[in-house]
Amino acid sequence: MIRKSVLPRNIVVVGSGPAALMAADRLSAYPGLHITLIEKRKAPGRKILIAGSSGLNITNELPVPEFSSHYRGSAPRDFWRGVLDAFSPQDWLRYIDVTLGQETFLGTSGRYFVREMKASKMLRAWLHHLAAQGVRLESSGEMVSVGSGEVQLADGRRFDADAVVLALGGASYEPEEDPLRWISSFESKGIRLEPFHSSNAGYELDWKPEFLKEAEGKPIKNCVFSTERGSKRGEVMVTRYGLEGTPVYTFGCVGDARIDLLPEFSYDEILSRCLSIKENLAPLRRAKKKLPLSEAALALLFHHAPRAMLQDLGQFARLVKAVPLKLTAVRPLTEAISSAGGVHFSEVDSETLMLKKVPGVFCAGEMLDWDAPTGGFLIQGAVSTGVKAGEAAARFALERVT
Repeated sequence: MIRKSVLPRNIVVVGSGPAALMAADRLSAYPGLHITLIEKRKAPGRKILIAGSSGLNITNELPVPEFSSHYRGSAPRDFWRGVLDAFSPQDWLRYIDVTLGQETFLGTSGRYFVREMKASKMLRAWLHHLAAQGVRLESSGEMVSVGSGEVQLADGRRFDADAVVLALGGASYEPEEDPLRWISSFESKGIRLEPFHSSNAGYELDWKPEFLKEAEGKPIKNCVFSTERGSKRGEVMVTRYGLEGTPVYTFGCVGDARIDLLPEFSYDEILSRCLSIKENLAPLRRAKKKLPLSEAALALLFHHAPRAMLQDLGQFARLVKAVPLKLTAVRPLTEAISSAGGVHFSEVDSETLMLKKVPGVFCAGEMLDWDAPTGGFLIQGAVSTGVKAGEAAARFALERVT
């Protein structure tokens, strides 16, 4: 007769980002499971601290159907809708408030933040909660191999495991690992990975030196940035190499782009305001007098707009609504907020996130092949997949038979 194995069961979670911490939390709720959390660095939560250094954006107010549409990658069509239904933005907010004791607030942009703004206090509360739940933290332990039933670290330590949750992270903010070291252990097992590349990163342009003297470090506020991938309103920042900012992170891609410098004004309104000046002035001088254009916006028009369009008032009004740009390259992974690529979803059971080629090993977070814009979507995706993997790993361990 088949019977369940005798408790206790050993579960290993590798990583200490939001996906790993949430998986450990869910696992710790099951009696009879001994959970070990392994972090390769001396201290846990490095990427949470980086992301939350100037304001920890934790989720977004969008309803789940619209929220789930912001995810890209190789996941099955309805995967993200199901994951977010199971652990929604509201579930995550309640967890932060009730379990971690951290107050949150809704910003004017539709994003939620922790009241403390920085991530350090929330991370300390999270680690304290997990320790109280019996989760044991092992630091300075880099995984070199994983299989069904064990995890091997670089220093020789070996952990027997009835289930393993891997939340190894993506390739952003990893200047010392190019490529990531864990990739080789997956490739040796024939597991398909999509190459990691920059996401939510700035883009390079060939700025004229004269333009940078006037505009470097200055924002173009309340504009609409557009590429073939889509359009987004917000603020972009002029840098020595190109452009930064949420609209660029969201829809940036190599090739043609454009900026609507005054989305609140129609073409006819721009033309009418410029024509209201009776003096015989060039279009750009009229714009300085009658249009609310920033220093950076005026410098962009003067130095980078086609000369012919600056001479004719009708063409100038069209130019203000669509300044043409050419994005030449994305910034490197060491500067990217997140990365796209990772373990292809064809390699995992989409219901459990267990690796098909390594039973008992589950994946969560940014190591999977998915991508999302900033605005709360990244950390929400991490914790929601952490919940899914943690719950599935607990069931797997508890249902194992002798």
